[in-house]
Amino acid sequence: MPTSTIDQKLALVRQAVSRRDWRSATSLCIEILQRDRQQPDAHLVLGLAAAEGGKIDMALRAFDTVLKIDPQRFDARIQKARCLVQAGRHADAEREAAQCIGPSQDNAKLLDLLATIYSHIGRQEQAARLIDRAATLAPNDIAILSNAAAIQLFVGQPDDAAHNLERALQLNPAHARSHWQLAKARRVEDDGHCRAMEQLLAQTEGEPESSTYLHYALGKEYEDLRDWQSAWKHYREGAEQQRRRIHYDADDDRALFQALSESFDRRWFDTTASARATESGPEPLFIVGLPRSGSTLVERILASHSGVQSLGELAQWPLAVKRLSRVSEPGLFRVDVAERAAAMDPQQLADRYRQDTAHLQDGSPHFTDKLPSNFLYLPLLTKAFPRGRFVHVYRNPMDSCFAIYKQLFADAYPFSYSLEELADYYIGYHRLLDHWRDLLGDRLIEINYDELVQNQEQQTRALLTQLGLPFEPACLEFHRTAGAAATASASQVRQPMHSKSIGRWREFAEHLRPLRQRLEAAGVPLD
Repeated sequence: MPTSTIDQKLALVRQAVSRRDWRSATSLCIEILQRDRQQPDAHLVLGLAAAEGGKIDMALRAFDTVLKIDPQRFDARIQKARCLVQAGRHADAEREAAQCIGPSQDNAKLLDLLATIYSHIGRQEQAARLIDRAATLAPNDIAILSNAAAIQLFVGQPDDAAHNLERALQLNPAHARSHWQLAKARRVEDDGHCRAMEQLLAQTEGEPESSTYLHYALGKEYEDLRDWQSAWKHYREGAEQQRRRIHYDADDDRALFQALSESFDRRWFDTTASARATESGPEPLFIVGLPRSGSTLVERILASHSGVQSLGELAQWPLAVKRLSRVSEPGLFRVDVAERAAAMDPQQLADRYRQDTAHLQDGSPHFTDKLPSNFLYLPLLTKAFPRGRFVHVYRNPMDSCFAIYKQLFADAYPFSYSLEELADYYIGYHRLLDHWRDLLGDRLIEINYDELVQNQEQQTRALLTQLGLPFEPACLEFHRTAGAAATASASQVRQPMHSKSIGRWREFAEHLRPLRQRLEAAGVPLD
């Protein structure tokens, strides 16, 4: 195929990619490669198409082919790093990304991609440096400004985040995601922003993604203003829209809870050997529970201790379980994975987890891992880490469910957008924790968020004692602790402890009646 013809087909490939027409792009690339096997752009697009379809191994092979043809193709190396993140190979991803920082210093788009990679692997400070540079290079790129704000909120730079969001909205007053981020970044005192968003909402009919962002933003700001009816209206409409946009089958979670409770029974616990206890080296402190339960607050308290390093929400444990299960379909917390987990060797899991987290550790005696959903595998965790610590954070069930319901999550917690499905998930969680308590005894340390907020010093001292850590006054000044908090609670944990959210559900009691009735019928104690 003549060079001119290849160039023409590559132009068609780029058009197909811009339309996200991966089928056409793939067919064109195959035609090109039949004539020229060394065409790097064609291999690159095949990798992008494979990654888009969730075929990570295939995508990695394509990107490696590009790099074999031309080792200086840093766009391919960055895409390889993104796929390595998705595969849970965070150390490998960081090694690839590090090679791209220098060559990308004048390319805002590549810096934006690198910042996203570093954010996903828990390197928020590095991500902040990269995204700041990207925003400086591209001050009119709304997507970069929005991404910069997200990372700046994680690292405790709310003023910088608000500045970037206000800039984005100057450039495009209809950018719904920026409105939503701005609502989360600050507490409003008047309804000026609400009025602007209401007007915009009226213009977004037929645009479900934009209107979902706006509904959640309006719900949050009306709640700030104590306009409970307007807040509920928008929380409900936002949740209903998001529920229609996602695929979720509550039966899958019911089957997951059943599989876990049946697989990890008393016989399994009494007959399964623990992994070897490490003689030295950092030990994990797993903080688990439901999202929005206070786990980020507990992590910040512990991270303020001189002997504890905060690593945030790590995916390494469920990824280790998934890899040993040999289940290839997407999703970490699956029934088929859970059914195979009881047969796994705790030593293999522990070795994999330590290997995958070693590059993040700074040598502190302890490090936190606060992925909430790790509660699903608590018995297996205790066998894998005989010297580990396990903290379950919980709060009043109604406050817990309402806090979850009013949050728009990224890709997690699909049960949260329907009161009935949320209630059913909470019931499954409640029953599973009862089962875990019977198995684990005092290996499971529990802390009630409401009691922690109302008796901060007493509860903090008690928690540290249970963890075998000496009391340090800095743990009471957690809001002054440096470091990232890459969760929906990033803004709240940089404030002194307060009780504003306790009992908040009561302002919405009538609307939450179906949820309350479902919990009561299942025997969940609500007070």
